[in-house]
Amino acid sequence: MEYSQKKIKELVAENYVFASVLYYLGIEYYEFEEDSLEKVCIAKKVDLQYVVSELEKINQNEEIENIRLLSFPIDLVITYLKHTHFIFIKKDLPFLVKLVNKLDSITPNLASVEREIKDVFPLFVEDFVHHIYEEEDTLFEYISQLKAIEDKKKNPSAFFYKYPNFNMQKFAIDHEVHDDEMKGIRFLMDQYSIKETSPLNVKVLFSELERFEEKLKVHAKIENEVLFPKALMLEKSVRQKFDSLIRLN
Repeated sequence: MEYSQKKIKELVAENYVFASVLYYLGIEYYEFEEDSLEKVCIAKKVDLQYVVSELEKINQNEEIENIRLLSFPIDLVITYLKHTHFIFIKKDLPFLVKLVNKLDSITPNLASVEREIKDVFPLFVEDFVHHIYEEEDTLFEYISQLKAIEDKKKNPSAFFYKYPNFNMQKFAIDHEVHDDEMKGIRFLMDQYSIKETSPLNVKVLFSELERFEEKLKVHAKIENEVLFPKALMLEKSVRQKFDSLIRLN
């Protein structure tokens, strides 16, 4: 049976990632589980063929192109990381929040875990969003200022007066220590054994949480192995030039 005639719940059960694809295309799968994809697309005024093509991309295991960030200048690396921040906050987290809010098991042992997830997840989201904005306002801004000095677009004296105690190496070490942001969520997930009979929403949620965690690992790896080495070299270069300038004066 082609995708268009399948029920939404059948599509999502076939591949849990379909749930997020449908969500991003304006279809909240849990609102239309018993309807065919064609019927939902007509109701939501979404192009059926486009939706089918997006689902087929997932099933073909289409991989995202491996961006060679090591060869990118540091300002483009920051642009790339800011874009992933945007995706996390505007796309991934809202979908996860909706899935968490849909947890409604009546089985006592599952209900208790679900309650804990409902209690903990908003705190995780709040801390995560705060961390991202703080990183952009401090680390990314600091590196951007260094790049501006390197490109001779900014006065180094004013910069080092503004950041007398900022140390890139210390920031990098602290960042690596705090990389595991989903530790608490993963602990709760481990208390909930997914079975064939588990509700579809739970299967989708856990699949999406695992995908999100993998995205965070990739993001942290890019920061630790690409951004920080480049930033440390940039900071060293700018400081050396500034010290030379002071000695000449």
